[in-house]
Amino acid sequence: METPICGICAKSEELCSGCRAKLRTGEITELDVQVSELLYKINEEHNLSLASFTRAIDLGKVVLILTKGEVGILIGRQGKVVSQLSSALGKRVRIAQHSGDVKKTIGDIITPAKLLGVNTIYSASGQHYRIRVLKSDQRVLPIDIPSLEKVLNSIMGAQVQISFE
Repeated sequence: METPICGICAKSEELCSGCRAKLRTGEITELDVQVSELLYKINEEHNLSLASFTRAIDLGKVVLILTKGEVGILIGRQGKVVSQLSSALGKRVRIAQHSGDVKKTIGDIITPAKLLGVNTIYSASGQHYRIRVLKSDQRVLPIDIPSLEKVLNSIMGAQVQISFE
């Protein structure tokens, strides 16, 4: 299993000097450490050896977990892994694939809302993105719009605006 902290730290619940340095410099967060430890505990019950956990983001009522690998592994059979994560964290958990495909990542985050498209806007101030979503899907977004724009800004490293059509 691939996590932001080493396997020894996740199993022992005590951080080594390398992982402590990552935490101190802000490369990883306390939530990343907590989710890594939970995944190693859940791994004893469910086989998560192929899981690839990248980052966890706290969005208030929801924790977004980003993975490089297949989303289904962290969801688990009949949603048991994500359910255990949710009960341990005390918040709803969403899993999204963080890959090179921007549309796939955004689609995973906003599901069940339908993504119409992603426009890249180039200006003198830099690159921006406009995320287009069906207007009728505004009520089914899993996260409120300001939090969603904030997390997408963080993930994509550029200004993001959500528009409804």
